[in-house]
Amino acid sequence: MNKRNFEQTGERLREERIRIDVSQLSMAESCGVSRGTLATWEKGEQSPNAAALAVMASRGIDVLYVVTGQRQGESESTLAPEEKALLSAWRNSSDKGRALLGAAAEVLRPDS
Repeated sequence: MNKRNFEQTGERLREERIRIDVSQLSMAESCGVSRGTLATWEKGEQSPNAAALAVMASRGIDVLYVVTGQRQGESESTLAPEEKALLSAWRNSSDKGRALLGAAAEVLRPDS
């Protein structure tokens, strides 16, 4: 893997960590590494091992995207915790609750 590939992987890792709204310290602690080690991953100076990637996946990181640059597809495994909470609320809501969530989604759409 060349230097640019490592840099791109690090950039995507940082992008994903920010997407799921997790601090460097929190992600590092989850992976059992120092914040400095996570920073070297995000800079593309080193790359995480399979065990760290598995932990990241469990936190909502799209690991396929981090490694290859291709999205896994929208599935529950790629949702941030807040997105999972909204999906759960939708699934467990009454018809009235779903109507309210749908109306809120319409208001929040970028093209609205």
